Amino acid sequence: MPALRLIAGSTARERIEEHGLTPSLIRMVVGASGGPKWLVLRGLDRFVFGDWLMNADQTIDMVGSSIGAWRMTIASHPDPGPMLERFEEAYFGFGSEDGASPKAVSMASYRILEKIMGPEVRDAIVGNPRRNLNIVAVRCEGPTASETLVVEGAGLLAAASMNAISRAALGKFFKRAVFYSGRGVACSSVWQDFGRIDVKLRPTALHDALMASGSIPFAIEPVRDIEGAPEGVYRDGGVIDYHFDVPWSYDSGIVLYPHFYGHLTPGWFDKMRKTRRAGPAVLKQQLILAPSDEFVATLPHGRIPDRKNFTDMADTDRRTYWRQVVGESERLADEYATLLEKPGALMDRLETVTA
Repeated sequence: MPALRLIAGSTARERIEEHGLTPSLIRMVVGASGGPKWLVLRGLDRFVFGDWLMNADQTIDMVGSSIGAWRMTIASHPDPGPMLERFEEAYFGFGSEDGASPKAVSMASYRILEKIMGPEVRDAIVGNPRRNLNIVAVRCEGPTASETLVVEGAGLLAAASMNAISRAALGKFFKRAVFYSGRGVACSSVWQDFGRIDVKLRPTALHDALMASGSIPFAIEPVRDIEGAPEGVYRDGGVIDYHFDVPWSYDSGIVLYPHFYGHLTPGWFDKMRKTRRAGPAVLKQQLILAPSDEFVATLPHGRIPDRKNFTDMADTDRRTYWRQVVGESERLADEYATLLEKPGALMDRLETVTA
């Protein structure tokens, strides 16, 4: 039973077949929103970032929203292996008392950031010339920026209703904000919609940018007036870019996407809309690495972790479950490493993106 799916867009498949799947082929790595879902990718992250891509000499664009932004930030450190270990330890330290209110969640999250990303670490990440980090958030507009929960809630309801008609209508309520560490926003020309705000990332603003990128409405407090960015209220990048519906395009190489699923849901309000998913044109240069349904079925509870674990499970039970998932996630890494050494077997395993 294969644990790992490898799903390639048409151009990605051609380039892998011609050049082989090597670190030098990677131009971008993407990380999606999804809270604790990232734990099923923990073993894969360890291998990809802490081992395999350490051999890449080219600059790689790292793009993420919410927990994906946190993962891509840690992976942008010159020595990501130990950083991943520290992040896992700190993440597991989150307790039920830390989720008592949006303020409590925000305070606990900032404590995690302070613990794993002090000044030297922040400087190393933002200043790493081999990684162009892109942290994606949104700036709230109109009622969604209100400090009054009722007004904010009404704005979110209106945004969801408009989104059901047209995804582009989200631009009336949110602007996409990208905090980048390199020379510019990754693949800038292909995702300039939603009134994008480009912000050169400063080390001293890294914590706030990460907090904004993951500040789920009603669950975490928003972040206001981030250093270097236009004044305003900033929230979860997954509102617009939950899994990213962006046709990343490079003259050579591919986009690597270690993901929880074998499909991409564009925005947060599209989660229940199975008909609204990224299509072949968007996925053309992407290689998605995702756990197979058969693998997920073997996990405790037969599913990958999610945010409900914080409220539906006692801390001890949750941590036990999570550690089991992290342990099993090593199977994804082992399978990927084995396929990299067997190009023929890898090509046989590549699923081609279809409609």
